[in-house]
Formats: sequence, C-alpha cells, structure tokens
Amino acid sequence: MALHKNYINGEWVEGKGVRENINPSDLTDVVGEYAQADAGQTEAAIAAARAAQPGWAASTPQAKADALEAIGVELLARKDEIGRLLSREEGKPLANGIAETMRAAQIFKFFAQEALRVEGVAITSVRPGVDVMLTREPLGVVGLICPWNFPIAIPAWKMAPALAFGKTVVLKPADLVPGTAWALMEIIARAGLPKGVVNLVMGRGSVVGQTMLDSKDVNAISFTGSVETGARVAMACAKRGAKFQLEMGGKNPLVVLDDANLDAAVAAAVDGAFYQTGQRCTASSRLASTMPSSTRWSPR
Repeated sequence: MALHKNYINGEWVEGKGVRENINPSDLTDVVGEYAQADAGQTEAAIAAARAAQPGWAASTPQAKADALEAIGVELLARKDEIGRLLSREEGKPLANGIAETMRAAQIFKFFAQEALRVEGVAITSVRPGVDVMLTREPLGVVGLICPWNFPIAIPAWKMAPALAFGKTVVLKPADLVPGTAWALMEIIARAGLPKGVVNLVMGRGSVVGQTMLDSKDVNAISFTGSVETGARVAMACAKRGAKFQLEMGGKNPLVVLDDANLDAAVAAAVDGAFYQTGQRCTASSRLASTMPSSTRWSPR
C-alpha cells in the first residue's frame, strides 16, 4: 500500500510515523496509510510558508486567480472520485461526499474571481494638499486546523480566501480524515503555486497543532473543532499576540410556533437533526414547541 506523504516546501516528505486511515463504515477497509509529522517537520513547513509569503504576496492578482481557478476546475472534474474517497473515510452518504467536493470546487472558483478585485480607499485629508490612501496587506502565514466532519469544504473555505489575498498556508487536517485533504493537496501541488505557499502536515493535534500554536512565525490560526480545544487555541494565540478565528461546536434550537404547519415542522426537525448524518455544528440539537399539547403532531 502506497504511503501518502506530507507536502512541505514543494516536496512530498515521509513523516516520522504512519497512521492507517480506516473506513468507519467498514473497519476492515483500510483507505490508505498516511504520514504523521512531528514538531520538526511542522516547523519546517512553517519556515517554508514564511519564506514563500513575500513572493506570493507580490504576485499579480491574475497569477493568484489562475492558480485558484485551476484548483477549482480539477476538483470539479474529479468530484465523483474525490467524493467517493470522502464518503469512504468520513462515513457520510456518497451523495453528500460528492456534493461537498463540488462545494469546495466552487469556493476555489469564487475566490479566484475575488483575487482580481483588489480594493483600496482614497480620501481627501482635512489638511490642505494631503491625500490619504488605505490599502490592505496580507497578514503573513496562517495555520489551518480542520475538523473531520467536512474534510474538504472546510479546508477550502479557510484556504481559498487566504491564498487569494496573499497569505501562505500550513494545513493540518483532522487525524481521522487525512485522505481528502491529501487529495486536495495533490491537486494544489500541480496548480502552479510557488513552493512553500501551501504545506500539508498530517498528524496529531497535540504535536502538529500545538507546534503551530506556539510558533512565532504563524501570524494567525483558523480553528474549527471542539469548544475545549478552541479555548486552548485562543489562549495560546492571545499569549503571543497572534490573530485567531474559532468555529466551535453549536447547540442549536428549533422552535415550532403554534401556527406552524405540523407536517412541514416535523420534516424540518428531522432534516435539521439528522441531515449529513447529524455531523454538523449547525444541526438542531434542541426542539421546543409553543403549541398546546392537544394539538401537537403524532405519527399517522
């Protein structure tokens, strides 16, 4: 079985360990073997992103747009193949896996066009003969720590805008679902990006993620995951003055009002709770009704 390696500074690199990726729907099915990075390899990926960032920031909007468009086009062309891989390693229905891959493709294609919309503001100063110009500059290196429930859509919606506006990226996928992120990285590796602009380091959060949190060369962290881990991300970033973005678990209510169509309300409740096998932070996890008990719905 071929080893799927980390991608650091434009090269495929063996890890310091190997983890089997197991199909949760069939525990006898090994999806593949994936490299596990250690702290040293994570630091190397960060250093590569740091070295590449000035050049990528200075590249033309058209160059950024072309690279993102190429990624989106290939994702769309391979949606069935990658969607099947996604479903196999994550466990969601095949239709959802394909749809998520299509969404990732559309995200890259959308931000390809956003890369061309370079904005600034020019205003007249209150002082005579003085003009004021406001421009945006890339933040630097961003670390992306992604969850298992949307293993290609979430990396896409973190990575595409970062690349569109001149940042460089170190991506750590969830340890349970490295396969889809690796497939995305294999596409990115052929999309014309300079080496070091995007790096993939697979491995444990306690090793790879913590190294990213502690590194002074990572300017920002985007994290999706548990509330407990998110709190640690916030504390680590605040301690060294890094920016951070947190998307953590939700506890979402669905309220059925007394004038609701009951059949429609039941359908919405079931879909809200169990669509995508219930593996969404936006899933409905609480249900309440203002209806009198005598008029509430019961199965036919």
